[in-house]
Amino acid sequence: MCQDRAKVKFGCFLPVPATPVDKLLKIAKVNEDAGFDSLWFPDHLLFIPPGIVPEAWSMLAATAVLTNRALLGTCVTDPHRYNPAVLAQKVATVDQISGGRVILGLGAGEAMNLEPFGINWEKPVSKLAESVTIMRKLWAGEIINFEGEFWRFKDAFLQITPVRGKVPIYFGANSPRTLKLTGELADGWLSIPLPPKLYRQRLELVKEGAEKAGRSLCEIETGIYLYTAVAENAEEAYRQIESIKAQIIPSPALLTEAGYDVELPENLKSISYFKALPNPEWIEKFLAYSELIPNEAAIEFSIVGTANDCIEKINEYVKAGAMHIILVNAGPDPKETLKIYSEKILPYFKENR
Repeated sequence: MCQDRAKVKFGCFLPVPATPVDKLLKIAKVNEDAGFDSLWFPDHLLFIPPGIVPEAWSMLAATAVLTNRALLGTCVTDPHRYNPAVLAQKVATVDQISGGRVILGLGAGEAMNLEPFGINWEKPVSKLAESVTIMRKLWAGEIINFEGEFWRFKDAFLQITPVRGKVPIYFGANSPRTLKLTGELADGWLSIPLPPKLYRQRLELVKEGAEKAGRSLCEIETGIYLYTAVAENAEEAYRQIESIKAQIIPSPALLTEAGYDVELPENLKSISYFKALPNPEWIEKFLAYSELIPNEAAIEFSIVGTANDCIEKINEYVKAGAMHIILVNAGPDPKETLKIYSEKILPYFKENR
């Protein structure tokens, strides 16, 4: 095991789209004060469920001013909406504002952020890799001449660079191809919600990619974002998680992979959050799909129960290889959930680092 594997980080996924912008900033500060190591915004144009969806890098810049310790990341940006030079400049600017605390989460893209706006996202994984290559050259202060598959640059450079000379890039990866690419190129991995056994299996693909590139898995910070609900009465927490099952398990394929044999009508078999569009037809499908997800599956894909239950489940993820756990606060009382994490759960892991 890598020497730093004993140091578990905890992040907070800010509650977009449920919260107004001014309150989001207050929540970010409250979570830093509660002991969370990182704060994360989704980089979306649209969201399911619908609500208020602010621009991620503006929110991170404002959060950088209000905070002084927590890492700040996107979960996740895509390479399709930004020329890589424009994105590199945005990221470097927020990194300067924050004093070097930015993480760039990057993924292959989601339909809801692209298709309604006519944004081309063909060959998304190849574009992701090319974008990373370009941004790292620009952050290093290079003058680049580049003829790629997607972008062309001539005598191009930036007049701002990150505090650390580069910004860590974490890939939001779930497919075999992107998992292996994470091992080859990325500084970290951001997994969708998975039970520990599936997380461990996917981590083997990240390791395979790392070894192919002559790297060690120890060079990659392994993360996952998970929904959590904690209460003195575990049943209250279970009920809350059971009310958001389709958000937790975004496709039937994941249910099947986890060992749940669920009979689905034909029109729901290929449903996926990553292909979804925020219109009544898709929302109706997700509501129907949610009704068919077993309650025990939603619990298995989450961190839920009493404080001791949550500590035990987090330890399972750590044993599976997760070292940066990003939490979506879905508690029956979000303030109480935050209080329990701050007073009981986070101290347990910090004291045992």
